[in-house]
Amino acid sequence: MRQTPTPPVQHHLRASAPSGTTLDALPPEALDALARSLLEPLSRLLRSELRGDRERLGRLRDGL
Repeated sequence: MRQTPTPPVQHHLRASAPSGTTLDALPPEALDALARSLLEPLSRLLRSELRGDRERLGRLRDGL
């Protein structure tokens, strides 16, 4: 039996945007609001990923 492929991550953007719109069609204010709302969660994920990498390398602090 063949499994269907997992949908791409971008399906979340489509769920929040009105049907039939793209990011290019959004007004600049809406695009700014979207970027601002994504900044904190993405930066938190990036910091967590970098912290995990440092822990795997045995370097808990940046620098020499």
